[in-house]
Amino acid sequence: MIEIVTPEKYHLWESHLQEMHRQRYRVFKERLGWDVDGKNGEERDRYDDLSPTYILGFDGADRLISSWRLLPTIGPNMLRDEFSIVLEGQAPPCDPKLWECSRFVVDLGDMNDSCLAAVNRATSEIFCGLIEYCLASDIPEVVTVYDIRIARILPRVGCRPKRKTRVFSLGKTRALAGWFDISQGVLNDVRQAGGIEGPVIRHLPADGALAAA
Repeated sequence: MIEIVTPEKYHLWESHLQEMHRQRYRVFKERLGWDVDGKNGEERDRYDDLSPTYILGFDGADRLISSWRLLPTIGPNMLRDEFSIVLEGQAPPCDPKLWECSRFVVDLGDMNDSCLAAVNRATSEIFCGLIEYCLASDIPEVVTVYDIRIARILPRVGCRPKRKTRVFSLGKTRALAGWFDISQGVLNDVRQAGGIEGPVIRHLPADGALAAA
């Protein structure tokens, strides 16, 4: 299941957020060898100081297995401030209705990491969580910089960018930026591709905006 952790809920999810930073360190620093900040076994950057919204995914035993970070493009964000090279001189996005996703992680640990079905399920769930949250929050579009590993996963989870940049070498990885529409139709496609029935966010908004299609 998915939990949405907005800034006012940080104190309720402190231990899980710490685990998220440790998970990011294991994946980005140790496994992928990216040039990211790491201290005391945790990966953090300056965008974590900007009160982002976090999407946290849990398995059936309530262990953290995935996470994603959301920030509006009207303020500092990684596409504008770290990876603007992929825009090739175009103005970076700056729109209150367009949010940036960053620091995407799916990490099932040693026990399940080799099980493709489990990885696919976890990936589909967090994508559904992102779309459900954006629908409920009136966010019609997201942008993200993602590497070619994720690019290969996107069709498998039923999610394709409406437009994208070409691929660039960014440090030790090859990546691109993609813009994605948020709609009930996209959510239906991702649910169908992942075999997911109904909402994945554990606590639904009171207005019922996340009701199953």
